Amino acid sequence: MKGVFWKEGEPFTNSMSLIVSLLIRYPEIATLSLNPEEGSFAFSFIFKRVFSAVEIKELRENLTESLYAMLELNNQQPTVLKISCRRLKGFSFLELKRDIVSFSQEEITMVIEIIASKYAQEIIRDQDEGIAEDEQLFQEEMIDHMLEDLKDTRQERRLIGIREEGRVMIFNHS
Repeated sequence: MKGVFWKEGEPFTNSMSLIVSLLIRYPEIATLSLNPEEGSFAFSFIFKRVFSAVEIKELRENLTESLYAMLELNNQQPTVLKISCRRLKGFSFLELKRDIVSFSQEEITMVIEIIASKYAQEIIRDQDEGIAEDEQLFQEEMIDHMLEDLKDTRQERRLIGIREEGRVMIFNHS
């Protein structure tokens, strides 16, 4: 990542740090937004081609079943779990919306592994510089810590993190 930008004078909060960390750690995530009104995250993924209706149905079912199984194993009950897919101008856009309270980092890891198992060549991912394994573990620990902090604090700002040309940019949409 070349850099992170935010509005001059605005504090770099825990929620901003979490968004940046998730986008850096998981280069498959195209955008990540935090919606405080709904208490949810929305992760989006972009694919290089238009999926058929059958592919969309299979992917949504596979992800939904896997997420509910993981949540059940973790004794969690989601208040928001929505998976949608749209097709536009030769691309497919997948969005996963999850409530913050029951969300875990393991979910996004599993979602990416499921996507990569079938669409590794088609998902658009940022060209990372190959993060060392010990750095990945450190980032994952930090993400877990920031996620727990976020669950305990009331968020007021709608934030959107976007990847563009090797950078992560955060926008405040409050």
